Amino acid sequence: MPSSSRSVSAEAFERTPMPRRIANLDRLLHALEARGLDGIVATTPNNVFYLSSFNGIAHKSDEPRVCAVVLSRHAPEHPILVIADYYLATFLTQPTWIEDIRPFRAVMMPLDLPAKKTDIDRFIPTSGFGQAWVENARRTYGFDMGSVLKGALAELKLDTAKVAFDDRSFGLRLGIEGMTVADGYDPMMFARSVKSPAELDLLRRSTRLNEAAIRNTVASWDKGATWRDLNIAYARSVAELGGYVRDPGGMVWGHPRGTDAAIMLSTGFEHGEVEAGTHVMFDCHGTIDLYCWDGGKTWVVDGEPQGDARRWSKATSAVAETLISAMKPGACVSQLQALARRAYRQAGVPDPDRAVIFFHGLGLSHMELELMTALSGSGTPAAPTARRAFRTRTGPSSSSTGSGCRTWSSS
Repeated sequence: MPSSSRSVSAEAFERTPMPRRIANLDRLLHALEARGLDGIVATTPNNVFYLSSFNGIAHKSDEPRVCAVVLSRHAPEHPILVIADYYLATFLTQPTWIEDIRPFRAVMMPLDLPAKKTDIDRFIPTSGFGQAWVENARRTYGFDMGSVLKGALAELKLDTAKVAFDDRSFGLRLGIEGMTVADGYDPMMFARSVKSPAELDLLRRSTRLNEAAIRNTVASWDKGATWRDLNIAYARSVAELGGYVRDPGGMVWGHPRGTDAAIMLSTGFEHGEVEAGTHVMFDCHGTIDLYCWDGGKTWVVDGEPQGDARRWSKATSAVAETLISAMKPGACVSQLQALARRAYRQAGVPDPDRAVIFFHGLGLSHMELELMTALSGSGTPAAPTARRAFRTRTGPSSSSTGSGCRTWSSS
C-alpha cells in the first residue's frame, strides 16, 4: 500500500451528535404485536442506545443498570427514559426523540445526607433550566430507579400487562405482581436485524475507518517488525482516527503461523517477526459510535501472491463475485455457501470442502439475530437492511454444513 494512504485523518471521522432516533421502531412494534407483547423495557447499554441515542460514558455492561427505556405498543408516541441523575445533562448535547426523561438519585449523591427533590439541580447547568424536558425531569425526579421505573410502567398501563425485558432477570427483580415478564431479547434483535437509514450511514462510516486503519498499518511495516508491532500499529491508527478496539486487540484473524493453514484466532501473545512474503489476512474488529466494523483484506508483505497462493487468490475473487450476484432476499445462507464451494471447485482449488465461507450480521453487535422465535412472513420492513458481512477462508473444516436454512436479506 502506498504511504499516501496515511493522508486520511481523524477529521474524516469527527464525532458529532447522533441522530435523535436510530431505531427501526415500526419493526419493533410489529415484533411486539406478533408475540402478543404489550410493551418492552430495554436496560442493556446497546438496546438503550438503539432506542434513545444515549451512550453513557464510563458505565460497564455488567454493572448495575443506570437507565431504561419503556415503550408501550399501545402508546408508541410516549416512550419514557429512566436514567441516573448524573447523566441528565448529556441530553443537552445529544438530543433524543424521547421527550419524557425521568432521572433518579444515583450513586454519586452522598449517603450521609437526606434525599431531596432539589438534588437533581446539581447536575443541570444554568443553560438547561427552563427547557420543557428539563423541567419535566425535575418534577419527576425520584430517589431510586425501581420506584421511578414502576411509576413509568403504571402511567403507561404496563404494570398489569405482558411486558418484555431485554434483561429478563431485571424485570423479575422488579416484583410487579400484576405484570407478566417476558423475554425481550428476540424482539429487540428482530428489530435490529433490519437497519434504518441512519444505521446504514453509521455502518458505512465505521467500515471506512477500518479500511483507513488497515492501510496505515500496512504502510507502517518495515523489516524486523513483529506481530505485536503490527497489532499496536493497528490499534494506534484506529485510536488516532477516533475509533475503538477491545482488549486484547482489533486484529482478530492474523494467521501469524507461517505456512500453517489452521484456522486460529489471534490471542495478542503472538510476537514473531512478520517477514516479507508472509500472507496476513486482516480481519479486524472495532467500533465508532458503538457501530461495528468487521473485515479487511489479505496482504502479502512486501510482495504479491505467488504459486498456489496466486491461484487461490484469483479463485476467491471469483467466489466473491459469484456470491454478490447470488445474494438476493430470501436466499438461504447454506445454499450460498454451497454455491461458493462449487465456484471454488470450478476454479480448480484442491479440496474445496476445506474452505470456510462464513456469514454473519453486523450492527451494534456482530450477530443481530433472533435466537429462539424467528418470525416468518412478518410483513414489509420499514427500512432497508444492511448487507450481512461475508468472507472466505481456506483451512481445515471443523464440521460439515448443516441442513438448516437461515435466510439472507439485503437492501
